[in-house]
Amino acid sequence: MRHFSFRDVLFCLALSLAAALQTRAAAAGGGGAKVFDHVYLIVLENHDFDDALDSDLSPFLVELSRGQGLATHYSGVTHPSLPNYLAMIGGDTFGVRDDAPSCFASDLSPLQSCHHVEGNSLVDQLEAAGLTFALYAETLPAAGALTQASPSATAALYAQKHNPFAYFDQIAKNPARLEKLKPLEALTADLSGKAPNFAFIVPNQCHDGHGLVMCKDPARLARDFDEFLKQTIGAIRASRNWTRDSAIVVTFDEGELHDTSKSPGSRAEDDNRVATIVVTDCGGPAVNGAPLNHYSLLATIEDGFHLPRLRKASDAPTLMNLFNRPCR
Repeated sequence: MRHFSFRDVLFCLALSLAAALQTRAAAAGGGGAKVFDHVYLIVLENHDFDDALDSDLSPFLVELSRGQGLATHYSGVTHPSLPNYLAMIGGDTFGVRDDAPSCFASDLSPLQSCHHVEGNSLVDQLEAAGLTFALYAETLPAAGALTQASPSATAALYAQKHNPFAYFDQIAKNPARLEKLKPLEALTADLSGKAPNFAFIVPNQCHDGHGLVMCKDPARLARDFDEFLKQTIGAIRASRNWTRDSAIVVTFDEGELHDTSKSPGSRAEDDNRVATIVVTDCGGPAVNGAPLNHYSLLATIEDGFHLPRLRKASDAPTLMNLFNRPCR
């Protein structure tokens, strides 16, 4: 009969604990470790889960949802747009409950209310780890531009409320970081050269599902964002920067607020479920049905780049099983 030493007992207990932790992580959507080289996040606007995945209006997105990774119970964290965008890179809404411009806006009037965030963001974490970032915003007039809208206030194809980077002091006051806030056209050149490790891609308000009177056909909003996704995702997947450790995430900032008794800034999760899809090189359908939100996405990105978690991302369940599909 074999006699176990105290060291043997401790070793067995350690193995049991490790196995239990792995099981718990998988149940929470962790799905094991994954190291990213590139994450491309594309953010669309104001469509509920079912509306976004309408096979008649958005066939490309529906095809992605069936053949790639789909989060089926993912929600925006609040209403309206801006606080959701802040949550994606800051891990909090920072008390913001409206779409007011950045206090660094170049065309801010003296009587306008505005917002700014003093704390750190995903950008600080990435650069501290030697990694790179960029924003690609359609109709942004120039790299580093801090205008509230473009081409004009009455024709706001580009809207600053969809650019969370412009609100953080440590970005807006840093000329080198501001240069990483680029017009969408710059994505083509970057994909043919060296793309950033983290790319935040924002269509304009005719192509993101939001819609403006000036859009060619406001009734075609879903078809327009579907075509944008088809072209943009196709370009990314065809580039030299697309590898087995890369991923594209498509999500929406918020769903529709159907219960009008709920004030702006309320959590309203039942009215805020959105489609979120993860595209990887390996492909293959996968589903995560856990309750998730923008903090979960930030937590997943931070884990995949081996970064500490920020604020409300610190204890959020992740979407890692959608990223971590093994290549056959």
